[in-house]
Amino acid sequence: MIRMTPKLSFSQSNGEPETASGRVAAIRENLDDLRGQLTAHIALLTLVTAQLMLLFYDPPVSFPVDMLFYWAGLTGLCLLALALNTRSTIWARRLLAWGLAAALAVMMALFPVTWLPFLGAILIFVAGLLVSGGELVTAVTIGMTAVWLTNQGSRAYDLTGVLTVLALALAAAWLTARQLTITLDWVWHMNQRAAELLETTRSQQADLRLANKSLKIVNDLRERTEHELLLAHKQLREAQRLKEQFAANISHELRTPLAIILGFSEVMVLSPEVYGGESWPPKLMRDVYQIYRNSRHLLGLIDDILDLSRFEMVGFTLHKEPTALAPLLQETAAIVTNLFENTPDISLWLEIPANLPTVEVDQTRIRQVVLNLLNNARRYTESGTVTLRAETAVDEVIIQVQDTGPGIAAEQLAHIFTEFYQVDHSLSRQHGGVGLGLAICQRFVEAHDGRIWAESEPGIGSTFAFSLPRPHVRPLPRPYQTRPIEPLPQAVRPCLLAADPDPLVINLLQRHLAEFEIIPIGHPDELTAHLTTYHPLAVIYNLPPGEHTPSAWLKGLSVPLIECSLPSQAWMADTLGAVACLTKPINFDQLRAEMAQCGPVQRVLVVDDNPGVCQLVERGLAAIQAELAVQVAYDGRAALNAMQQERPDLVILDLIMPQMDGLAVLTSMQNDDTLADVPVILLTATNYMEDRLAQAGSQITVSQTTPWPPGDTLRCLEGILKSLRPVIGN
Repeated sequence: MIRMTPKLSFSQSNGEPETASGRVAAIRENLDDLRGQLTAHIALLTLVTAQLMLLFYDPPVSFPVDMLFYWAGLTGLCLLALALNTRSTIWARRLLAWGLAAALAVMMALFPVTWLPFLGAILIFVAGLLVSGGELVTAVTIGMTAVWLTNQGSRAYDLTGVLTVLALALAAAWLTARQLTITLDWVWHMNQRAAELLETTRSQQADLRLANKSLKIVNDLRERTEHELLLAHKQLREAQRLKEQFAANISHELRTPLAIILGFSEVMVLSPEVYGGESWPPKLMRDVYQIYRNSRHLLGLIDDILDLSRFEMVGFTLHKEPTALAPLLQETAAIVTNLFENTPDISLWLEIPANLPTVEVDQTRIRQVVLNLLNNARRYTESGTVTLRAETAVDEVIIQVQDTGPGIAAEQLAHIFTEFYQVDHSLSRQHGGVGLGLAICQRFVEAHDGRIWAESEPGIGSTFAFSLPRPHVRPLPRPYQTRPIEPLPQAVRPCLLAADPDPLVINLLQRHLAEFEIIPIGHPDELTAHLTTYHPLAVIYNLPPGEHTPSAWLKGLSVPLIECSLPSQAWMADTLGAVACLTKPINFDQLRAEMAQCGPVQRVLVVDDNPGVCQLVERGLAAIQAELAVQVAYDGRAALNAMQQERPDLVILDLIMPQMDGLAVLTSMQNDDTLADVPVILLTATNYMEDRLAQAGSQITVSQTTPWPPGDTLRCLEGILKSLRPVIGN
């Protein structure tokens, strides 16, 4: 194998770009160098070919003189070209090119072989590479030799074929030689460009060193930013956790007292005979009915607020007007005076100067901020004083609420204005609240272009303060979020069938899928009739994670089936081994139906830490069955003691209680052989099943039993993917 290693050299003097003549000279120099190396390789190849030709030649006579002379001449030509190439490559190339052309012409004259002229195609390429214009001379020489020998009659060459091959070879050799020159020209330009870049690089070494230092600084900033992003992600997850805790606490804090109001009013309206045989005046009955009706309306509003608070606070608008701040603060303090009248250990002090400036504020919003801070101070102060103070600064008015309560730890102080954050977030905490008050205060104060902050020292007390800008301070206007205009409801809503016995699941679907009409369905036998009547888009079947829809629901199903996992009280009852689980406010019709499944019931034990709930359940049980013996316990230990003394036929048990909760009571009953078979109906105002779903995972499956076009599948897939959120971290 012959290997060519050309040495290209594009010199450049003094770092200046070369002229056009210099470029041509450089290309010619490198072309001559390439041709010189090619001359040596071709001469060696021809020399080897000559030796092989002599070795394998089968002469017609014993001593072929013509062949010996031809071999000697070809060998001498090659050796002379090799020797001359070291001194003058130009003459060596010319000698080899013209010598090979002459050698082929002599061979055509000596040997009667018809294919010899076709070797000229190879020599044309060789001559074109070695000598500029050599391909034309070689082609003419071989062509004229073939024509002359044919005309003399000594050879019978196919002149048409020979001349055609020579012409094609001549064209190809010319193009090859031209392409070689173009390639060298391109290499020259690249070399020039590389030289320029090298010079530029040398002149910018100092800049590169500075850039390296800058990159190091940037890398440090990147690492710091990544660390901050990780912290932000942790804070985001913490915020999500706080929202989940809020969902449980808001249910317990708001729904429990409302359940008492709604329950008592329901008993009064539907079962007034519980309170004796006397008839009630019509006006009183109408008033009680209004309480009952508005309580149910308020329950729906609380459910809506609960849904909104799980995601983000609703927008608001401000109605600012010039306001004398001192009278506003005094009127606000008068509203909460009754909170301090019955507690001699706590006093409310006012330090409000009469000369406070007039400010432009929304009186309702600022009053709500002050009331919230005063209520919080009273709630967390067991003894001492709560002080409402105001003072004027240069550009703002500062209002403070100071208490002598237990104080707040430093690590918690930074989070108290976060939505849904609570210093004590346990369900058995002593103080109520859902963690929205301070966050709302912050929204209102910032909307007035003010600021709010807190200072606290554990064991001494806390100070919450906010500022309002004075009238001469004109901050830039800022937009406020407002509610978008909601579209008008459609005349006919698409229909969905929902298969779940829990009415809370149906209510959840109706609230969140407001654009659809949700039709509950309780038994698979009703499926065919509902499909014919309502023509639903799909059937929603609610089931625990890991389970599948029973086959009875799949018979004759012609619409998509959506299997999903939504929190259901029926699952809670099955999971905990209870008869049923009722959500506050109690539906006494549902309680009556669940009690009917427990067999004969004579003694009922009601366990709840709220006396009002116990009294309400007692009234409801009296309306269901007047001869029931109802016993009440206000904590878990008292309930277990009461059951040990006298075994009840039914236990109505609240899940969330301080010290010993309902789960612990239920576990103790199941571990006691004498109480294990006592039926239990659970009461809850929390989202227990949501926590269980968060731990066990959820599922959603869309199935179609009838043929479904790929386009429908892709649209369904698009809708699901648009609702997904990326998961970052573990």
